[in-house]
Amino acid sequence: MKQGFSRRRCLQLIAAGIISAYGGIAVAENREKLKLAKILLGVPAGSLVDLIARNLADVIKPGYAETAYVENKTGAGGILAVRYLTNQPADGSTVYVGVSSPLTVYPETHKNLPYDPDKDLIPVGCLGTFDLALAVGPATPDSVQSLKDYFAWCKEHPEQATFGSPGEGSMLHFIGSMTGHSAGVTMRHIPYRGPGPAVLDLVGGTISAAVVPLADLTELAEEGKLRILGTTGSVRSRFVPDVPTFAEQGYGEYAMDVWIAVFLAAGTPQQRVQQLTSTIRQALEDPAVRTGMGAQLQEVKWGDAEYLRKRIAQERKGWKAAVSALDFSIDS
Repeated sequence: MKQGFSRRRCLQLIAAGIISAYGGIAVAENREKLKLAKILLGVPAGSLVDLIARNLADVIKPGYAETAYVENKTGAGGILAVRYLTNQPADGSTVYVGVSSPLTVYPETHKNLPYDPDKDLIPVGCLGTFDLALAVGPATPDSVQSLKDYFAWCKEHPEQATFGSPGEGSMLHFIGSMTGHSAGVTMRHIPYRGPGPAVLDLVGGTISAAVVPLADLTELAEEGKLRILGTTGSVRSRFVPDVPTFAEQGYGEYAMDVWIAVFLAAGTPQQRVQQLTSTIRQALEDPAVRTGMGAQLQEVKWGDAEYLRKRIAQERKGWKAAVSALDFSIDS
């Protein structure tokens, strides 16, 4: 089976992108750069989002900030990071890199969010998309080779029907629980502080399955330490082309790819928003930068603020209907 890039190869590509970005992006005249910018995210170091954020921290230096660094504010599936952003000065010095859940799913699955996703954040733009995947480890027999196999095994071993995800009430939690529900299976959800700990427990046999970003699984799958049973995109992932999608296996109702995007705190001057937007958009025109990000993302594609707003609204509407129809909660 042809698998995805190794983490080492990913870092090599990102480094190439950084070097190219330094040499190829011109700084616009009469545009004062920040002395320091913080790239904020809600997942641990080493994860897919973290790698993209560290790439972004380097490519914004030519046009936006003289120095940029990444700060990981983990906990509560990303909620703590967004709350932290809302308490920072609205001067553009804190740039939030996040994924769908805190903006589209949490408003429907959490009753008391400590932020208003529509009022407290300014969408800058979307960097691209990536797939999630459901994988199983040594807690399941080798005969489990598909989603259908796994759900059948769960019915026979309900006490072992557990799956991990990085966050209660997140898209990943929802996809795992609701896909199991559609298959007639109740799986006990185990929340983790990021995908890394979930995958570690999966490989160790503590849980039978995990729903995490595909990029966090490919290297271990190559080593034979886990098996990827399905991916959530509309088409098969270019990283694991032999693995069928959820939809191909009859479980696509709640499966989708995930966007990764950039936000600033509400109240940030429009000039700063435009400066960050143009710097990132120009960086993504560099082939080496795109290659570096493409080592982790299924698709590297810039989507402007309006595109991002529309996608957030559309996804939230869909999640609201699903949560209502299925009576889903973070305890499901």
